[in-house]
Amino acid sequence: MTKAQMAENKKRFIALCQQYIKRPGLDKILTYLEKKTDFFLAPTSTNYHLNEDGGLCKHSLNVFEIAMDLSEKVLTPRIESKQSVFTEPINPESIAIAALFHDICKTNIYKPCEKFKKVDGRWVTYPGWEIKDEFPFGHGEKSVIMLNWFMSLKKEEMLAIRWHMGMFDMGEMGSPQRYSHREAVGTHPLVVLLHMADMFASNCVEKTTEY
Repeated sequence: MTKAQMAENKKRFIALCQQYIKRPGLDKILTYLEKKTDFFLAPTSTNYHLNEDGGLCKHSLNVFEIAMDLSEKVLTPRIESKQSVFTEPINPESIAIAALFHDICKTNIYKPCEKFKKVDGRWVTYPGWEIKDEFPFGHGEKSVIMLNWFMSLKKEEMLAIRWHMGMFDMGEMGSPQRYSHREAVGTHPLVVLLHMADMFASNCVEKTTEY
């Protein structure tokens, strides 16, 4: 991703936040992301989707756009026509908060490093990242904690962000986490909406770079 593309993604991210989110604390979290984190520069993974400079911000934008499409074109019409088990459409502000900030747990954890691989029987080096997390508090739950430093979250927003990895964020078989996840899914449509948007973005839209 070029510097120009990363700058444009940053500009769009901030604009979307200011357009959809009116809750107190937004200015503080945007300042935090810009001044004290690598959110607009970091990859979104080490070896998978958007494992490149600027990937984390781009992924957040992709999840937001897909979540909004799913809400407007799939979920809301069914809620309004009483074809859904849920009765209230999702507030766009909640979609924006959950989608745009669901992965802030990944800020400041990816460190550039030199990696090795074999090419035609010879070891060669290539640039990559390793994870060094100074606040190892999990994934979705870490994002909830970090957001709560700056902004008061609604129950459904916390649940959606906590469980945005769905069954991929489970512990051992039989873990009480499975019960908690199932209960969370039934509480509010935002929980499923964010998970599906995240899965679609990371598996159907975003490429992995082979270095």
